[in-house]
Amino acid sequence: MEPRANDGARSRAGRPTSEEAARLTEKLRRAAVDTFLEHGYDRTTMEAVARAAGVTKSTLYGRYPDKRTLFIAVSSWALTRQERDARVLEPLPDDLAASLTLIARAILARSVDPDIVRLSRMAIAESARFPEFAASSQSTTWSPRIQVIIDLLREHERAGAVSVSNVELAAEQFFAMVGAMPAWLAAYGIYRSPELEDRRLQHAVQLFLSGVLTRDPGHQGRPDSSPATPLAGAGHPSPGDGDDDTVDDASCNQTTSKHAGPGREAGAMRYSRLGRSGLDVSRLALGIRAFGAAGGGCDPATAAGLLARYLDAGGNLIDATDASADAAEICAVSLRGRRSQVVLAAGTSTGTGTGTSGGGGDTGIALDRARHGGRNSRRHLRAACDAALRRLGTDYIDLYQLSADDPSTPLEETVEALDDLVRSGKILYVGAADFPAYRIMKAVAASDRLGRARFISLRSEYGPTARAVEREHFPLLAEEGLGFISAPRTENRTDPTNPAPTARRQAAAARLGCTTRQLDLVWQWTRPVASVSVDISDVAQLDELLAAADVDLPNEVITAIDDSTAPSARL
Repeated sequence: MEPRANDGARSRAGRPTSEEAARLTEKLRRAAVDTFLEHGYDRTTMEAVARAAGVTKSTLYGRYPDKRTLFIAVSSWALTRQERDARVLEPLPDDLAASLTLIARAILARSVDPDIVRLSRMAIAESARFPEFAASSQSTTWSPRIQVIIDLLREHERAGAVSVSNVELAAEQFFAMVGAMPAWLAAYGIYRSPELEDRRLQHAVQLFLSGVLTRDPGHQGRPDSSPATPLAGAGHPSPGDGDDDTVDDASCNQTTSKHAGPGREAGAMRYSRLGRSGLDVSRLALGIRAFGAAGGGCDPATAAGLLARYLDAGGNLIDATDASADAAEICAVSLRGRRSQVVLAAGTSTGTGTGTSGGGGDTGIALDRARHGGRNSRRHLRAACDAALRRLGTDYIDLYQLSADDPSTPLEETVEALDDLVRSGKILYVGAADFPAYRIMKAVAASDRLGRARFISLRSEYGPTARAVEREHFPLLAEEGLGFISAPRTENRTDPTNPAPTARRQAAAARLGCTTRQLDLVWQWTRPVASVSVDISDVAQLDELLAAADVDLPNEVITAIDDSTAPSARL
């Protein structure tokens, strides 16, 4: 009997094909890992895993006979996935320092990746009960990356550039230098700023090279050709000795206007501490509302290039607060492999179709009152957060912001619901967007009274022609220790009833040799603003705003803008 065409892709009636079986296995693994991480080993049941995966118990038991087998299999699988280290598998540069820097960044990204950190914690916690899992998790986490370093060192050893007695031991030491301390800190929930981590990484590369390079003038191998660090601005390599420019600046929320002062790299990104939290954010935030937007927006390819350009320039705050579902999904694709480098801010309207102001949320899942209650109710917030996580392709959001006030829901319920999301690991910090000052104060008081997570920030419209928040919000934020994220809107930049302030700003910009948009941005940096979130649709706009870091705004110009745009001056 002749075999039928394409018989390898078929299966008996009622049996899945090999592709369907592979997809089902992937689905089961992901659901099992998420369930173990959320509930722990003891409180996880096979029924709960089957329910999370959307399969029957018989289907699950058909692949894994018991919970112990399931735990060892899926946890080891999760630790050995290599998609986050794809950069290491690409051809490495010829320069040894550049290659080691590239590998070190991949090791660092994996060391502080929340998924890996949580799984490593579980490996430690369950090592006594599952010694075989503890051993396998250690070997699979170390060996692949160390082997890449070993191969690299041997290649340069054959070329005479490296002289070391034990290549394997040297590779392990390099891995520990760049990854051990960040991983240890992350295990305790401590994450250093990207600026500080990259400086320490560069120092580790320099220190390692000084110990393995051949002592010969012809093989100095200094890392002059290493890739620019995330601190570098457009086209500017990062300085190797800028340790005096720390991110823990005492004036992080009220810096001076001299953004390119002595000892600072031209165009270098600066960071601010967001309120009294431990979160450092770049002074320029990238808004994604233009991603996929019709008429003036940018397509997925442009969005990916734009986001990569922003991250390479040192930016770390991605603002998806009012983004549509399409924009959130484009952002998720563009962030693949770089999620650990960003502070991802999202709101209760992110991709959920709630129809909030700012044009976001016009597609996606409609979270209506009949199904989810008030917009800041416990049920609605949980559904909105899950929808945002799904759209953004991540398992946690760094800064989750309430996108609108909801007087119909008791603030105590809202505060407790947000705290529940923090405790579950779905969000790390809580903020508010466009809240009245008195409601922020009531929410903070409720958090303090109940011992729950409190707001660390407020996001609202602000700029030279939109200064309403200065009257009540700024004093409140300063007193309660909340950071401010400015979200200027282009439609409010010019007041048709009073064109004089705009004309003065244009004239001042012309005298300083910058654009009005750059002038407005630098002016906001002289105010108590942690970060300015700007929606950008092309690289030219981004380069324009990045160049604003080099604009020195004289005090007389600041005073003139203050006087001409103050609310009383425009009456």
